[in-house]
Amino acid sequence: MSTTVAVRWKPDELIHAVSSLTPPELNEFMLRFDEWQMARLASADAQAAQIAESYRLLAQDRLRVAELLDKNREEGLTKNEEAELDTYIGEMDQRLEKVADQLLGVANRQQQQKARPAR
Repeated sequence: MSTTVAVRWKPDELIHAVSSLTPPELNEFMLRFDEWQMARLASADAQAAQIAESYRLLAQDRLRVAELLDKNREEGLTKNEEAELDTYIGEMDQRLEKVADQLLGVANRQQQQKARPAR
């Protein structure tokens, strides 16, 4: 069950509250926090955020990865779950390479634009 509350917390208070979440609640919190961070990035550099967002796993897949990682830490995974996690990790690696290539291209173009003499 989710509740929206507007509160001004100090960092230690927030950490205490987050540490009391159950594993599924913590996974949801991390997913939503990640989405919030992406929104902040979008306001700082729209092009970089758009590139990063285009290669992210779907929210349900990110949640599944978090569940598998939690289960692996606590009790271990079945062979099928290990294969599933390996598939996700392989896909994330490929996506990360593509994002890095595109972001590097953006950075290079921005650098070239700055280096051009003004007319």
